[in-house]
Amino acid sequence: MSIRSVLFAACVTTMLAPLPALAREPDSRLGEVGAKLSDPRNQVAVTTMLAALSEAVLDMKVDSFVRAMRSVDPDAAGDLPGDARVRDLAGPGADHVAGDIGRTVPRAMGAAAGMVDAMGDMLPELRAMGDRMRQALPRDDRPVPRD
Repeated sequence: MSIRSVLFAACVTTMLAPLPALAREPDSRLGEVGAKLSDPRNQVAVTTMLAALSEAVLDMKVDSFVRAMRSVDPDAAGDLPGDARVRDLAGPGADHVAGDIGRTVPRAMGAAAGMVDAMGDMLPELRAMGDRMRQALPRDDRPVPRD
C-alpha cells in the first residue's frame, strides 16, 4: 500500500469517525450531518485542512524511526539519509498527494452525505427490526428452550 493511500485512508477515517455516534442522535441530526457534509464550503474547508495535514506529514523527519530500525539491524533503511522525511519514503507520488486529496475528499464527503441520508431513511425499518429481534430473543425471566 502506498503512503498516499495510507494518508488518504487516515484522513477520510478521521473525517467520518463521528458518523456512527451522530447516527444514534435524533433523526433531525442526521439531516444536519448530511447537509454539512454536502455543503461546498465545508468540503473546501475539510479538503484544505487535509491537504495541509498531508503536506505536514510528508515533511516530517524520520530520523528517530531510522535510528530505531538501525539499532535492530544496521543494514535497515538501506542508504536512507538521517535527514530523510516521510516524503522521501513515499517516493515520486508524494508530490501528488495534496492534489489527490483535493479531487477525492469532496466526492467522499458527498458520498458520506448520501450514506447519512440513506441511514435516516432506513431508521424506521432498523428500529422495527430491532423491536422484532427483542421480541424474538428470550428474556431473562423466560427459560431458554432446549432440544
